[in-house]
Amino acid sequence: MSENAGTSTIIVDKTANAAPLGFTGLGLAAVLLSLSYIGVYPVGSMIVSMSIFLGGFAQVFAGIMCWKKGDVFAGTAFSAFGLFWFSLAGLIVMPAIGWIEASSGMAMAAYLFIWGVYTFVMLIITMKIGVRALQVVFLTLFILFMLLAVVNATGSSGLLVVAGYVGLLLGLSSMYTALAMVMNEVHGKTVAPL
Repeated sequence: MSENAGTSTIIVDKTANAAPLGFTGLGLAAVLLSLSYIGVYPVGSMIVSMSIFLGGFAQVFAGIMCWKKGDVFAGTAFSAFGLFWFSLAGLIVMPAIGWIEASSGMAMAAYLFIWGVYTFVMLIITMKIGVRALQVVFLTLFILFMLLAVVNATGSSGLLVVAGYVGLLLGLSSMYTALAMVMNEVHGKTVAPL
Protein backbone atom coordinates (compact mmCIF):
# COMPACT_ATOMS: atom_id res chain seq x y z
CA MET A 1 0.00 0.00 0.00
CA SER A 2 1.28 3.48 -0.94
CA GLU A 3 2.01 6.15 1.65
CA ASN A 4 -0.18 8.57 -0.33
CA ALA A 5 -3.27 6.38 -0.23
CA GLY A 6 -6.33 8.36 0.76
CA THR A 7 -4.87 11.75 -0.10
CA SER A 8 -6.03 13.88 -2.98
CA THR A 9 -4.43 16.60 -4.98
CA ILE A 10 -6.24 19.85 -5.59
CA ILE A 11 -5.29 21.73 -8.73
CA VAL A 12 -6.05 25.43 -8.67
CA ASP A 13 -6.42 27.26 -11.98
CA LYS A 14 -4.22 30.33 -11.71
CA THR A 15 -4.53 31.39 -15.35
CA ALA A 16 -5.71 34.95 -15.86
CA ASN A 17 -8.92 36.04 -17.52
CA ALA A 18 -8.05 36.44 -21.22
CA ALA A 19 -11.16 38.46 -22.10
CA PRO A 20 -9.48 41.87 -21.51
CA LEU A 21 -6.85 40.98 -24.12
CA GLY A 22 -9.57 40.10 -26.64
CA PHE A 23 -11.55 43.27 -25.96
CA THR A 24 -8.36 45.33 -26.21
CA GLY A 25 -7.56 43.85 -29.62
CA LEU A 26 -11.08 44.49 -30.86
CA GLY A 27 -11.23 47.99 -29.38
CA LEU A 28 -7.93 49.33 -30.67
CA ALA A 29 -8.33 47.86 -34.15
CA ALA A 30 -11.94 49.05 -34.44
CA VAL A 31 -11.12 52.62 -33.38
CA LEU A 32 -8.29 52.95 -35.88
CA LEU A 33 -10.24 51.37 -38.75
CA SER A 34 -13.26 53.55 -37.97
CA LEU A 35 -11.16 56.71 -38.16
CA SER A 36 -10.38 55.75 -41.75
CA TYR A 37 -14.13 55.45 -42.46
CA ILE A 38 -14.64 58.96 -41.11
CA GLY A 39 -11.89 60.20 -43.42
CA VAL A 40 -9.07 60.99 -40.98
CA TYR A 41 -6.63 58.90 -43.08
CA PRO A 42 -6.84 56.23 -45.80
CA VAL A 43 -6.72 52.50 -45.22
CA GLY A 44 -3.01 51.64 -45.33
CA SER A 45 -0.31 49.59 -43.67
CA MET A 46 -1.27 50.74 -40.16
CA ILE A 47 -4.79 49.35 -40.60
CA VAL A 48 -3.49 46.08 -42.05
CA SER A 49 -0.96 45.74 -39.21
CA MET A 50 -3.57 46.46 -36.55
CA SER A 51 -5.94 44.00 -38.21
CA ILE A 52 -3.36 41.23 -38.13
CA PHE A 53 -1.53 41.81 -34.87
CA LEU A 54 -4.15 43.34 -32.55
CA GLY A 55 -7.50 42.51 -34.07
CA GLY A 56 -6.33 39.08 -35.25
CA PHE A 57 -3.64 37.63 -32.99
CA ALA A 58 -4.81 39.25 -29.73
CA GLN A 59 -8.35 37.95 -30.17
CA VAL A 60 -7.33 34.48 -31.35
CA PHE A 61 -4.91 34.15 -28.43
CA ALA A 62 -7.65 35.32 -26.06
CA GLY A 63 -10.08 32.86 -27.63
CA ILE A 64 -7.70 29.94 -27.16
CA MET A 65 -7.07 30.92 -23.54
CA CYS A 66 -10.82 31.25 -22.91
CA TRP A 67 -11.40 27.76 -24.40
CA LYS A 68 -8.80 26.42 -21.95
CA LYS A 69 -10.75 27.96 -19.07
CA GLY A 70 -13.98 26.39 -20.35
CA ASP A 71 -15.63 29.62 -21.50
CA VAL A 72 -17.34 28.54 -24.73
CA PHE A 73 -18.85 31.95 -25.49
CA ALA A 74 -15.62 33.94 -25.13
CA GLY A 75 -13.58 31.19 -26.78
CA THR A 76 -15.88 31.15 -29.80
CA ALA A 77 -16.37 34.91 -30.04
CA PHE A 78 -12.73 35.94 -29.70
CA SER A 79 -11.47 33.19 -32.01
CA ALA A 80 -14.09 33.88 -34.69
CA PHE A 81 -13.70 37.66 -34.63
CA GLY A 82 -9.90 37.35 -34.49
CA LEU A 83 -10.10 35.30 -37.67
CA PHE A 84 -12.41 37.96 -39.12
CA TRP A 85 -9.59 40.51 -38.73
CA PHE A 86 -7.15 38.16 -40.48
CA SER A 87 -9.62 37.73 -43.34
CA LEU A 88 -10.12 41.50 -43.57
CA ALA A 89 -6.36 42.01 -43.81
CA GLY A 90 -6.31 39.37 -46.55
CA LEU A 91 -9.05 41.18 -48.46
CA ILE A 92 -6.89 44.31 -48.42
CA VAL A 93 -3.46 42.76 -49.01
CA MET A 94 -4.12 40.00 -51.56
CA PRO A 95 -5.45 42.30 -54.30
CA ALA A 96 -2.74 44.87 -53.53
CA ILE A 97 0.02 42.35 -54.20
CA GLY A 98 -1.70 40.92 -57.25
CA TRP A 99 -2.68 37.51 -55.87
CA ILE A 100 -6.34 37.88 -56.72
CA GLU A 101 -8.86 40.44 -57.95
CA ALA A 102 -10.42 42.73 -55.37
CA SER A 103 -13.88 41.70 -54.22
CA SER A 104 -16.85 43.52 -55.75
CA GLY A 105 -19.04 45.79 -53.66
CA MET A 106 -21.76 43.14 -53.57
CA ALA A 107 -19.30 40.43 -52.52
CA MET A 108 -18.09 42.65 -49.68
CA ALA A 109 -21.70 43.41 -48.76
CA ALA A 110 -22.40 39.66 -48.51
CA TYR A 111 -19.22 39.16 -46.43
CA LEU A 112 -20.18 41.91 -43.99
CA PHE A 113 -23.85 40.89 -43.90
CA ILE A 114 -23.07 37.29 -42.91
CA TRP A 115 -20.76 38.57 -40.18
CA GLY A 116 -23.63 40.79 -39.07
CA VAL A 117 -25.98 37.80 -38.87
CA TYR A 118 -23.41 35.88 -36.82
CA THR A 119 -22.93 38.90 -34.54
CA PHE A 120 -26.69 39.24 -34.07
CA VAL A 121 -26.91 35.66 -32.78
CA MET A 122 -23.97 36.32 -30.44
CA LEU A 123 -25.79 39.49 -29.28
CA ILE A 124 -28.85 37.39 -28.40
CA ILE A 125 -26.58 35.08 -26.37
CA THR A 126 -25.22 38.08 -24.43
CA MET A 127 -28.75 38.72 -23.16
CA LYS A 128 -28.50 35.47 -21.19
CA ILE A 129 -25.01 36.39 -19.92
CA GLY A 130 -26.43 39.71 -18.67
CA VAL A 131 -23.29 41.88 -18.76
CA ARG A 132 -24.36 45.28 -20.12
CA ALA A 133 -20.91 46.26 -21.40
CA LEU A 134 -20.78 43.03 -23.41
CA GLN A 135 -24.23 43.75 -24.83
CA VAL A 136 -23.15 47.25 -25.92
CA VAL A 137 -20.08 45.82 -27.68
CA PHE A 138 -22.11 43.23 -29.59
CA LEU A 139 -24.95 45.64 -30.38
CA THR A 140 -22.62 48.26 -31.85
CA LEU A 141 -20.67 45.56 -33.71
CA PHE A 142 -23.91 44.23 -35.22
CA ILE A 143 -25.01 47.72 -36.30
CA LEU A 144 -21.55 48.38 -37.76
CA PHE A 145 -21.56 45.20 -39.86
CA MET A 146 -25.02 45.96 -41.22
CA LEU A 147 -24.15 49.58 -42.04
CA LEU A 148 -20.97 48.49 -43.80
CA ALA A 149 -22.90 45.86 -45.76
CA VAL A 150 -25.27 48.58 -47.01
CA VAL A 151 -22.33 50.91 -47.77
CA ASN A 152 -20.66 48.23 -49.89
CA ALA A 153 -23.91 47.38 -51.69
CA THR A 154 -24.80 51.02 -52.44
CA GLY A 155 -21.51 52.93 -52.38
CA SER A 156 -22.95 55.55 -49.98
CA SER A 157 -20.06 57.66 -48.68
CA GLY A 158 -22.34 59.49 -46.22
CA LEU A 159 -23.39 56.22 -44.64
CA LEU A 160 -19.72 55.19 -44.42
CA VAL A 161 -19.09 58.19 -42.15
CA VAL A 162 -22.05 57.14 -39.97
CA ALA A 163 -20.56 53.63 -39.84
CA GLY A 164 -17.26 55.19 -38.79
CA TYR A 165 -18.88 56.83 -35.79
CA VAL A 166 -20.66 53.60 -34.84
CA GLY A 167 -17.28 51.85 -35.16
CA LEU A 168 -15.73 54.42 -32.83
CA LEU A 169 -18.47 53.71 -30.29
CA LEU A 170 -17.81 49.98 -30.69
CA GLY A 171 -14.07 50.39 -30.26
CA LEU A 172 -14.33 52.69 -27.26
CA SER A 173 -16.92 50.46 -25.56
CA SER A 174 -14.69 47.45 -26.17
CA MET A 175 -11.68 49.23 -24.68
CA TYR A 176 -13.81 50.33 -21.73
CA THR A 177 -14.87 46.71 -21.19
CA ALA A 178 -11.25 45.51 -21.29
CA LEU A 179 -9.96 48.18 -18.94
CA ALA A 180 -12.90 47.81 -16.54
CA MET A 181 -12.25 44.06 -16.30
CA VAL A 182 -8.58 44.66 -15.51
CA MET A 183 -9.31 47.46 -13.05
CA ASN A 184 -11.98 45.47 -11.21
CA GLU A 185 -9.75 42.43 -10.93
CA VAL A 186 -6.71 44.40 -9.74
CA HIS A 187 -8.80 46.23 -7.10
CA GLY A 188 -10.74 43.11 -6.10
CA LYS A 189 -14.02 44.98 -6.33
CA THR A 190 -16.22 46.77 -8.87
CA VAL A 191 -14.50 50.07 -9.64
CA ALA A 192 -15.82 50.37 -13.21
CA PRO A 193 -19.29 48.87 -13.77
CA LEU A 194 -19.76 46.29 -16.46
